Amino acid sequence: MAEYVQGINPTIVKWARERSGYTLEEVATDLNKDVETISHWESGEQTLTYVQLETLADKYKRPVALFFFPEPPQEPNFADKSALRSSEIEQLDPGIRILLRQAYARQLSLMELNMGVNPADTKIFRDLQAQLDSSPTELAQQARAYLDISVETQASWRSAGEALENWRESVEERGIFIFKDAFRDDSVDGFCLVDEQFPVIYLNNSRPPVRQIFSLFHELGHLLLGKNGITRGINPVGDQIEVFCNQFAANFLVPSSHLETRLSYSVYNDTVIEELASYYRVSRPVILLRLVNQGILTQADSRQKTTQWTEEYEARLEQEAGSKSPGPGGGNYYNTHAVYLGYKFMELAFSKYYQGRCSMEELAEHLNVKVKNLHGLEDCLLRKKPANGLRI
Repeated sequence: MAEYVQGINPTIVKWARERSGYTLEEVATDLNKDVETISHWESGEQTLTYVQLETLADKYKRPVALFFFPEPPQEPNFADKSALRSSEIEQLDPGIRILLRQAYARQLSLMELNMGVNPADTKIFRDLQAQLDSSPTELAQQARAYLDISVETQASWRSAGEALENWRESVEERGIFIFKDAFRDDSVDGFCLVDEQFPVIYLNNSRPPVRQIFSLFHELGHLLLGKNGITRGINPVGDQIEVFCNQFAANFLVPSSHLETRLSYSVYNDTVIEELASYYRVSRPVILLRLVNQGILTQADSRQKTTQWTEEYEARLEQEAGSKSPGPGGGNYYNTHAVYLGYKFMELAFSKYYQGRCSMEELAEHLNVKVKNLHGLEDCLLRKKPANGLRI
């Protein structure tokens, strides 16, 4: 017979659910329990077995030990200095809330690994601080000059995947760490958290590379404004901050001075838009936005094409889903985790371990893996960037 665990704080059981964004009904369904049972756990009228506690902790992405704390821990208020209002945070998918906590944990790791000081020689988030009354076009010009990557270099990259990797590396060299994950909320393309030393950007790795590229620079716009933010697509609507960051990203990726040299078409149909998108290694909506800015297409044209492309995309997804045959899923765990973390962050964490500045257990915690998986992750790093450090 299963033994019930004593000492669980029911206040924290309720707090953990609410902070994760789940309703009583959702938890009850997922755990195959009735709502009354979950409610009794949270009121203290009924305690849990250890297996039930582990299941609950896993769902809320919390350590089991937390549920024995005398009171809930202090956590960051992501609405501070932010475009993320409390009402918006409450509406986020629980998976995004978990990623926000993970992003904050990454910032703490960076702080600990670097003894509180960002090691980048140049820091774009300090050198190019902007205000909402700044010109997004001028800011985009300054940012491109700061990264020192010409449009010709951008166009020479062989694929959107290569472009994304190069943009990521360039921005990280200027002091901003970029992480990825497969967001469960399909409406979110990415988000960022400001910080005086270690601002971070998260990208939805489920999105095509061209869309991730736009999200990267949209979030960079947020950081240059000193505002936390969440990207929910490219359509230039919404509040002033979102419009500013959309314009900044579009002007950065497709500068007006260069675009004008390529606008010699008699008609701007889907074929032309695709050709321009391919040249700049961006998505079609980015080109669409720039053509509207140039006065070549209207907002009505933009809405019509966006609706058309969305319907085509959804139809293609439905067709692909129907044609897939069952088989082994997923990719290589270590390669995927390495892409999510980024090689710069991995290199930093492993170097501190090699220097004896953190234990193997601490290294695993920074990298969010089990100790037994450090070997495989290190192999990914060494294949990417051969190192002189010690092997684990």
